[in-house]
Amino acid sequence: MNHAIELSVLSPMASVESMLEAFGAVQQNGFATLTVPPFWVKKLHRDWPESTQAILSTVIGYPLGYQRTETKQTETECALNDGAREIQVVMNTSAWFSNSNGWPKVEFAKLAKLIHQREAIFTVIIETDFFDEPSLIRALKTAADAGADYVQNTTGFFQKSFDLEKALRFKQLTPARVGCKVWAESATNEDFTKLLEHGAERLCLPFRS
Repeated sequence: MNHAIELSVLSPMASVESMLEAFGAVQQNGFATLTVPPFWVKKLHRDWPESTQAILSTVIGYPLGYQRTETKQTETECALNDGAREIQVVMNTSAWFSNSNGWPKVEFAKLAKLIHQREAIFTVIIETDFFDEPSLIRALKTAADAGADYVQNTTGFFQKSFDLEKALRFKQLTPARVGCKVWAESATNEDFTKLLEHGAERLCLPFRS
């Protein structure tokens, strides 16, 4: 199961000590990914073992995705230059639920090109609680068509309790050509097993020191 676990250290109170503790936990337990704020990517990359299979990841547009596309592009370039091997981009729901709802696909396509040119992984995070099912289906297709490698069902920023039924439904709606990540804070080991059995590729958890 450890190979499917992603740790995130995105709390506004997270210190450099927290980053280093999480880094150690990823290495010791064989977790898949460590996601940190862009500010910390360069420092962690300096100590990242070349032999490890774990991925150093960061978030762009966290937590609400409101930034201009040009800003996200610049932040993405900086993160890639600093050593990030995965970029997780928060969808701009404000644009989606407006007359500009075609813009997220353009934004995703621009970022996908930039990220894939550097042979990094592109994840789109969609705050699914804001979407009814037809809109979520369209959003997932938009991310997939634009070149996302993974979609994720929430940033975890709003700290709602884990709902296995909703998580499984998200996986069911995810296009087959895109990997599925589920924010699994407060999920049980039984929940983890069911998610993996139903095809979720990654289980995302906040790091607790």
